[in-house]
Amino acid sequence: MRRVSTLLILSLATGVLGQAPDKLAKRYTYEVDEEKYPQKTPQEGLHSVIKAIANKKLDYLLAHLADPEYVDAKVAKYKKLIDKGKEEGKTLLAFQRLLNETQEHFLEDPELIQELRRFAKESEWKMEENVAVGSVKNLVGRHVFMKKMGERWFLEQRQR
Repeated sequence: MRRVSTLLILSLATGVLGQAPDKLAKRYTYEVDEEKYPQKTPQEGLHSVIKAIANKKLDYLLAHLADPEYVDAKVAKYKKLIDKGKEEGKTLLAFQRLLNETQEHFLEDPELIQELRRFAKESEWKMEENVAVGSVKNLVGRHVFMKKMGERWFLEQRQR
């Protein structure tokens, strides 16, 4: 009996300890929604980015579809500019500032979404280990970059 209970405890502990929590599952109060916005391939990730923009879900785009390292660095930069309040509040205000900038960016250049749609339809993808680069024949010098973190692909903020 003692052996069975010891084995049961060990197997439960191993199961619990073996499950690493997904650090990207909840970001800036937004839960990941892999059914509505799949990211298992670079192509799926890009389609999800376009869907989020079309649905006016730029908050979700920043929280779960854009490169988390880029978003976190921008939020940290803006957070330093906020003097008062609790850390969580400062973080959310900084995230809101980035969200506002992103909305302005798309409003100032509405052709960006058209270009992203074209990449989604016509891209030829060059895959490396955790990076995918999409290019379209007639868009010389323009690429879309996707970055894999864990099991998900995220849009990178860079141009080549």
